[in-house]
Order: sequence, then structure tokens, then C-alpha cells
Amino acid sequence: MRKYAILLIAALGSSGCGGPQALPMAATPESSRTALTAALDGWAAGKTFQELTAASPPVQFLDDDLNRGTKLLSYKIEGDPRENGTGYSYVVTLTMQDKSGTTRPPKKVAYAVVTEPKYAVTREDRQP
Repeated sequence: MRKYAILLIAALGSSGCGGPQALPMAATPESSRTALTAALDGWAAGKTFQELTAASPPVQFLDDDLNRGTKLLSYKIEGDPRENGTGYSYVVTLTMQDKSGTTRPPKKVAYAVVTEPKYAVTREDRQP
């Protein structure tokens, strides 16, 4: 029994049970803004999700409007980013045009951005 207690104590000590360990940041404000701008500029230029993923550097861009074929007419990044997990969150005002050619009113959305190990931009209000 004593042998198992010693093994348990050793396992707990080596597993970091001294409290929560913070994960390192996977972006900087500068690198995350670069990734976000690359994604939005690509969308505005008419690139698809697949083309953005194949770009150099590749950008994993998850946005339901992009996937539905909505055209991005313009965007404006509002203010400074805020820390969000291991990356940053940005508020962006989008002006879009649907497939029928109707321009939608500007819409504020938020994007979560990381740049390590690769550029990843995800719209925070994605629908399942």
C-alpha cells in the first residue's frame, strides 16, 4: 500500500498539480492584426476559404458569410484587440453584399485570431 502512495505522490508532483498553468500566447497584437487583415483582404478580393488556406502564408479563415458566398465590400477594424485565450479578439465592422446583389447594412462582428502554429481567424458568432 505504501508503494502505491509513493507512486501517487510522485505522479501528482510531476503533473503540475500546484495550480493552473497558463498557456503561452499564440500571437502578438501585431501578428494577429496581420493575420486578420490577410483574411479580410483575401475575402474582399473574392478569394474562397480554400484559396486562403492555400495562400502564402496560409490563413485558416472560418466565417459563415464567406462560406455562403457573401461578398465583402469593405471592413473596418475597430479599436485595439483584447486578449482572448492564447490569442486576440478584434471587433470589425463589415459591409457585405449577398448573392442577390443586395448590400446589407454594416454589421459589427468579433474575430478570434492566433498566429502560432499557423494563422487562424475565426468569427466568434459562428452558427453550428
